[in-house]
Amino acid sequence: MEKIVFSRKYRPKKISDVIGQDFAVKTIENAFESDNIAHAFIFTGIRGVGKTTIARIMAMGLNCSSYDKPVANPCNECINCKEILEDRFDEVLELDAASHTGVEDVREIISYIKYRPSKGRYKVFIIDEVHMLSNSAFNALLKTVEEPPKYVKFIFCTTELNKIPITILSRCQKFELNRVSREKIIQNLKKIMSLENLKVSDEALYSIAKFSEGSIRDSITILEQSLLSSDNESISIEDIDRTIGYAGNKLLLEIYLEILEGDSKSSIEKLNESFMKGSNPDTIVNELLHLTYNLLRVHSTKKNEMIYEEYNKEQIDLMLEKTSISMLNQFWQILLKGKEEIKVAPQGIEALEVILIRLAYSAKLPTIEELVYKIKNKKDYDLNINIDNNDIGNDLKKILDIFPKSKLINK
Repeated sequence: MEKIVFSRKYRPKKISDVIGQDFAVKTIENAFESDNIAHAFIFTGIRGVGKTTIARIMAMGLNCSSYDKPVANPCNECINCKEILEDRFDEVLELDAASHTGVEDVREIISYIKYRPSKGRYKVFIIDEVHMLSNSAFNALLKTVEEPPKYVKFIFCTTELNKIPITILSRCQKFELNRVSREKIIQNLKKIMSLENLKVSDEALYSIAKFSEGSIRDSITILEQSLLSSDNESISIEDIDRTIGYAGNKLLLEIYLEILEGDSKSSIEKLNESFMKGSNPDTIVNELLHLTYNLLRVHSTKKNEMIYEEYNKEQIDLMLEKTSISMLNQFWQILLKGKEEIKVAPQGIEALEVILIRLAYSAKLPTIEELVYKIKNKKDYDLNINIDNNDIGNDLKKILDIFPKSKLINK
């Protein structure tokens, strides 16, 4: 029996099985139920959230021969459904716009439209990555998309909605598919685990959900790749970390704490340890940014439940004591700039070491608020400045007035 990858094996075959897209699912079900199906649709969202999957389910539903009308949840058993699932149904044409960008490709579609369907009810044209079409190709499509024959449906999929001409958008029903929540990703992975008799730790599941960034397909791909790299059918957090090129939160937190101590030597040593364990510089800098964001969020909102779910509580509490909004904002800027430098540096790890040196140096410097606080609490004779009768003193007074009793330094 042919081996099928998990992402294809567990791809939804009914609209009700689509995960995390409740609004789109409900709208499409209502449209099919009321027999009020638009002639053109456009689905947009990040990779792996269900754009092409929904398009194929709709194509099956429009042509399912088990029912006497279009249905949102096709049978998957009739000849038409099976042929569509196997990509050999003549009247469902799927086009990859990334490799068919020209006007000639669109003209072929237009010439094919004039013939009525012979097997099913509708001819369905699914154009994936539609934003890759040329301007002339879009112009050639305009009239056909606006007034297609009654037996023709267009379904467009894209990750970059902003590149689609407004003239095309205005002729389509638009669905923006959102990122799938971590909870729903974990729930789906547990279902696959049960069907495949796999054992995956809760910590590993959380890590998969986190690194998939809201993409169902990415989460399934990470799970399957981790299974191949593990020694048995039990997947641990270490297997996940190796798969995604990350040495784990433990080392990340240790690196961050060394940075906050201003110890660039120790932070670089731990960075190199993480690198030798398989972490790549892009992943590390992204995780440093993510940790900085979480610390900033706790400082500003005073809510820490989410950060404790992801990281060690004792280490996070220590970091919160040693940081302020001002410091973390500075870290954020250094990391963002460093992220761009990693892309152009000859060696990404070298660029990342320089970033850690900057962060450690920055951690030892007083913030602007701390300087203002110290100046305000020093006596005039200590500063040797007469604020009332001195130009420099007057300028200093203006600067201090910008920071009236700053609360940022109060922890």
